[in-house]
Amino acid sequence: MNIDIEVPEGLNPALTALGWLVGRWEGTGNGTDHEGKAFEFEQRIEFSHNGGDYLYYASQTFLLETDGAGQVPLSMETGFWRPKPDASLEVVLTSAEGWTEVLIGKIQVTRIDLLSDAVVRTETAAVGHSAGQRLYGKVEGDLMYALDRATTEHELRPHMWARLKRI
Repeated sequence: MNIDIEVPEGLNPALTALGWLVGRWEGTGNGTDHEGKAFEFEQRIEFSHNGGDYLYYASQTFLLETDGAGQVPLSMETGFWRPKPDASLEVVLTSAEGWTEVLIGKIQVTRIDLLSDAVVRTETAAVGHSAGQRLYGKVEGDLMYALDRATTEHELRPHMWARLKRI
């Protein structure tokens, strides 16, 4: 089996296991909101580095109108991905929707599994986000992911999933 893993120039050696994520990814996906309504979205994700032992992450999603023409801002999150020598991973994310989440997980070559360790919400958070799990993977050169979310109103269930191309 031949796995194509890129290691960007200047990447801190502590980030080698996450090197395949570095760059900009764009595409469309599907989701189910906290009320169970289906939606389609466009997404832009960027993983970047500055020589430190973490990746900087920024994600923006835009709700696609039913005709696929228009875009309405849906959400934005930013954070830091911090791998450890044992292939475990700590991720800290903050959302414009009014929550911060700490996730912990495992890096398995081009697959990353993450589970919420803690979630803190503001008083005006758009959704009562209480827990999540995420799966990221490199499939045929694309970034695929699935995000499951629990809220104060429902148990953990599929929330968003997408296939993104490297730009």
